[in-house]
Formats: sequence, C-alpha cells, structure tokens
Amino acid sequence: MRDGAAGPGTDLTITASEAAGARVLAVTGTLGTRTAPQLDRVLRKELLDRGRLLVDVSGLGLSSTAVLASFPAALAATGGWPASRLVLFGPGRVVEDMGQAGRHREVPVAGDLVDACTLLERRPARVRRTTDLPHGPEAAPFARLMLRAACEDWEIPADVADRAAIVVNELVSNAVQHTLGPGEFGLAHSRRGLWISVRDGSSARPVLTAESEGLGLRAVAELSRAWGVTPLGSGKSVWALVDDGPV
Repeated sequence: MRDGAAGPGTDLTITASEAAGARVLAVTGTLGTRTAPQLDRVLRKELLDRGRLLVDVSGLGLSSTAVLASFPAALAATGGWPASRLVLFGPGRVVEDMGQAGRHREVPVAGDLVDACTLLERRPARVRRTTDLPHGPEAAPFARLMLRAACEDWEIPADVADRAAIVVNELVSNAVQHTLGPGEFGLAHSRRGLWISVRDGSSARPVLTAESEGLGLRAVAELSRAWGVTPLGSGKSVWALVDDGPV
C-alpha cells in the first residue's frame, strides 16, 4: 500500500497520510470476517513501522461487532503502549460500538483528528501485549523477559514484577510439561492489576497440587488475587490476576 493508494482487489479501501508526526489511515468499506484479515495486516505493519497510528473510521461499516477485536489484537501483537499507539476517530458506528463494547479502554476513540492526536499521547486505561511462545524449555525464560520489559514500560513496581515472574514461570512451565506446549502468551495492566494468560492446545484442566519439582500452580494461587481456566475452541487459556500493590 502506498500513501494515498488502495490495495487492489480488496473490499476495503485504505489510504495513508501524515498528521502531527503520526501515520493517518482512512479506512472505507465494510469490516467483516472476510475483510478483517486485510485490515489486521495493514494495522500491524503500520504499527511496527511507525508506532503511532491514527485511523479514520468515519467511512467504515460493520457486518458484526465481533470484528472490532481486530483493533486491540493488532495493537497488543505489536507491543502495545508505549511503543505502539493506536487511536480511532470519526463519527459513525465503529467509534460508537467501540465505546459500547468497552474496547475504547484499550484502543481510545475520538470524534475528530484533533482529539485523536491528543489521545495518542495518553496511556490507555488498559494496556496489553501478546506474543507466541517458543516450544520447549526456552518458553519460560522468554516469557519472563517479556514480563520484565512490560513491567518496566508500564511502570509496575519491582516487587510486583517479582511476584508476577513466579506466576509466569509456573503457568508457562505447566503448559510445557503437561500439554502440547504453550501458544499465545498475554499480559495486560489496568486499575484491576496485572493480568497474565497462557494458551495451550489441551482441554484438560490443570490441577492445583504440590509439585515435586518447582513451586507448581499452588504458587500461582498464593501470589494471585484470582486465577482460573477459560475453555477455548481449541485448548484453553490459563490466567492469573496479580495485584499491583503491596501484599
């Protein structure tokens, strides 16, 4: 895609310009399950290349509100705040539905370009980043490094990061040892605390027992405000919520 040009043979027209040191995309057409992958590719590329992205959605229609997940997913997959910043703007259904669905807490929305530029400088109410973990014993160290980087970026106290590192280690190690291996690893931070999730391909629920080696999931329960398992279409997500204040 070139500045001011649309991708050929697609149902979405995406044109690019510049404003206030940020990339501005104007997206027109209908966002649905067939066109969402196109938008996702463009969003991820622009966020990785530029880091600061404003999207004019005034000419964008929706076939389903479920496809609005494309925006926060692309932001999280490219690192999220502060390196990757995304704001949607313009009148219309997309901005309204983002607000009604609560997705504006992660991807801010504005009525016009001026307000969008202002919001681009503000940390969203909920920041998130995701990545696919490697398989094998290197998965847990990789996840801990990602956690430490996120805690530094999000200004989370060191003692909270230390507790969270134990939780991350146990969740990822459990997936490595007892399933086909971890898939997506996610971190998020909001006023509720630090949220950690690890997806794997097994539908079996992890059992809270004292492990013969390591701390096991009992440490997850002791160091988290809450933890649980969310079944998915293929496998599950094991998650934990760690308080970001003293315990």
